[in-house]
Amino acid sequence: MSLAVAKQPEPVLEEQWKQMTFDEAIEVAHRETGISYQRDDPVLAVVAILNAFGERLKGLLEDERKRVSDQFQNDVSGVNEAIDHKVNDVAATIHKVAENLGNDNIQTVVGAVAQHAIETDKITRTIRKAFYGFSALAFTNWMAVAAFYLILR
Repeated sequence: MSLAVAKQPEPVLEEQWKQMTFDEAIEVAHRETGISYQRDDPVLAVVAILNAFGERLKGLLEDERKRVSDQFQNDVSGVNEAIDHKVNDVAATIHKVAENLGNDNIQTVVGAVAQHAIETDKITRTIRKAFYGFSALAFTNWMAVAAFYLILR
């Protein structure tokens, strides 16, 4: 029942890094500032520096993604093992209960419930009979009190 081995996750699509070329940098600088640059202008060294920074950032991001992915897989496999252990424990317990509850035990429980229903009916009838008797005695008692009242009046 191990889910950790079942299916490997699909990798996340890799980001597309589009570096700026010198010609694009010259065009953007001219559009934004109105200043024209040539390909051999030292100011364009910033483009090369930023492109190198982007490559380094891309490498760091890939390393971090791999580390997080490995950590996630380790955590998930641990959780899967714990869940598998609990499911196996529950299955074993259910199996033991099923073995202990055979057909004879079920018939015994059904018989006990039926006997309980019969005894409950007997008690209910006895209480009703007693209630009618006590009601008659209470009525007679009140009649006697009324008779004494009328006699003593």
